Amino acid sequence: MKRLQANRALLALVPLVVAGFVFLHAGVSSSGDGSFIPPADREAARCPADMSYIPAGVFLAGATGEQVELPDYQPDIVRDPRSRGEFRTADYCIERYEFPGLGHRPLADVTWVQARVACELRGRRLCTENEWAKACGGVLGWLYPYGDVFVSGLCHADVDEEGEYDRVVNSGVRDSCRSPWSTFNMEGNVSEWVEDRRADAPWDRWVLGGTLWPGVYGRGCQARHAHPAVAPVAGDDGFRCCLEPRR
Repeated sequence: MKRLQANRALLALVPLVVAGFVFLHAGVSSSGDGSFIPPADREAARCPADMSYIPAGVFLAGATGEQVELPDYQPDIVRDPRSRGEFRTADYCIERYEFPGLGHRPLADVTWVQARVACELRGRRLCTENEWAKACGGVLGWLYPYGDVFVSGLCHADVDEEGEYDRVVNSGVRDSCRSPWSTFNMEGNVSEWVEDRRADAPWDRWVLGGTLWPGVYGRGCQARHAHPAVAPVAGDDGFRCCLEPRR
């Protein structure tokens, strides 16, 4: 009886041993020296140095107009956040900072077409709405890159008067405005074009996130508004690019 129990115990260890071997093998350097590569470093190797790697999977997104603090008055643009729900992405890379990158003033005053071409010239593409929202709010679909409770000063989203475009700051000025995936300035400063069309309006594309003044489009990762793809342009509408990871 004791021998039978011992055999069963040994058999129970087999899956653990196999799993451990697979895990260690997956983390071994391809150079052949047998050195261990931490998971974070393996993920980083899948994307260019200026991009964050976002794994595939389900995430939450969406909010109510009240949650994104839409003002009462109705402007002549569509700005309704999408309904709360589960969404899914493949894995992807996303630029950590607004285009053109860290230390530069975000490129705004561009149409959706111009933003798309700028990404393509880099060998990249505009992000989808799902990719952008996941990078901003994380898998839990936070209202802000740092959580569900607004904290004044963490992001550049406290300008009182609409139209003060000279108040847009260089990317990376506020390191505190950081998402769970180490992407920056996805709240405040400039809103960002994405690839997706607005339903029933094929000429419109979505611009995501709150801008530097919250009194028009709302706040945070779940805020969005729509503009025509070719005109007009605005000094608070920028973009960032995405890319498929190295395999």
